[in-house]
Amino acid sequence: MDRGADVVVGRREVPATGSGVHRASEGADRHVNLTAAEVSTALGTPVHGVEVVETFAASAADVARLLIRRADGSGFTVIAKLASGAGRAAARREVQFFEQLAPKWDHPAPQLVGASDTGDRVLLLTEDLGAAGYCVVGTDVTDRQLHGAIDVLAGFHSRFWNDLTAAPDLEPSVTNSAQAWPPEVITRHAAAVRSEADSFFAEATELTPTERAALDEVITGWERQFQNRVACGRALTLIHGDFHFLGNIFFADGDPRPKIIDWSELKPGLGPHDLAYSLSAVPARQPAAQDLLRYYWEALDRPDYSWELCRWDFRFSVISNLFQSVFQRSVKWYRASLTAMDTLDSRATLTEPPPT
Repeated sequence: MDRGADVVVGRREVPATGSGVHRASEGADRHVNLTAAEVSTALGTPVHGVEVVETFAASAADVARLLIRRADGSGFTVIAKLASGAGRAAARREVQFFEQLAPKWDHPAPQLVGASDTGDRVLLLTEDLGAAGYCVVGTDVTDRQLHGAIDVLAGFHSRFWNDLTAAPDLEPSVTNSAQAWPPEVITRHAAAVRSEADSFFAEATELTPTERAALDEVITGWERQFQNRVACGRALTLIHGDFHFLGNIFFADGDPRPKIIDWSELKPGLGPHDLAYSLSAVPARQPAAQDLLRYYWEALDRPDYSWELCRWDFRFSVISNLFQSVFQRSVKWYRASLTAMDTLDSRATLTEPPPT
C-alpha cells in the first residue's frame, strides 16, 4: 500500500460526449488508454459511450471511475482497473478472486461488473463504492468501524480456514506481504527482502547503523521460524495481504461493516497478519493492539486455534511489516515498524517455538 496518501472517492456527474472513450476535463489527471470495445467485451454487452471521470493513484495498474452510457442515454459508473506488462499477474489474481472465490460466501468486496483478458491487457470492472455512499476514513476510523472491520476480517479468515486449495492458482506475489504457503515462497520472499535492502539502505542514509543492522538481525531467523510455523500446514487461512484503512477499506454512514477493495494480493498466510498490517498505519490504535487482537480471535471462533498461537502469530507478523517498509522505500514506516516490534517484543518470536 502507499501509506503516504489517502484515496479520495466521490461521484462527479459528467455529461456523455458521444461514442468511444473520452477523458473528463475535471477529475482526471492522467491518461487511461481504454477503448469502448474493451469495456463492451468486459461487460458482455455493447455500450454507447465511455468517459473517464476520475483517475486514482495505483502502482501496478491504471485505475479510474468510468461513466458508461447505454444506447438509450441512461448511464452508470464503475471502477475500472486496467493492467498491462508486469501488472497483469496481480490483475489476474484479482479477477480469479471475483470469479472463483467471492461467490463462495457473503463477501465484503464490491460487486463484479465485468472482466476481460486479451493476453496483453487485463480489465476489471467493479461496483463504484463512491456512488454507493462509501468512502475511506483513513486514520479517523472510529471504534465502531474498527470493530466492524475486524468482524469482516475474521469472517473472511474463518470461511477459508485451513482451505489452502482455495488460493488462486496463479503465480503468487512475494513482495507485498509474506506468504505462508507453499513453504518455498517464504525463502523467495526473504531473498527479495535482502535484494531490495541493498538499494533501500543506499538511499536511506539517515538511518543509523543500529537501525540498519535490525534487518540483518531478524531476516535469517524470520525465514527459519516461518518455515517451522507452517511445516504442519495447519492454522493457516487466506489473507487479504493489503488490508489497510488508508485506501482499501471503505465505510458507509451508519454501517460499521466495510467494503474491501484490492484483492490482488490474496494468499495463504497467518490470519493475524492482516490485522497487524492494518494497525501499522493507525499508530493511535497501537496501544490497544492486544485488546483488538483478542476481539479478532473471539470473532474468528476457531476451536483449533489457541489464543497463545494467535498472539504469537500477531507478534511474528509485525516483523514482515518491517520488510514491507523496505519494499516501499519508506524510512518513516521502517522506523514505525521497529517501534512496533519493540513494543510487542516481536524479536522474541524468532527464538520462541510457535505454540502449535
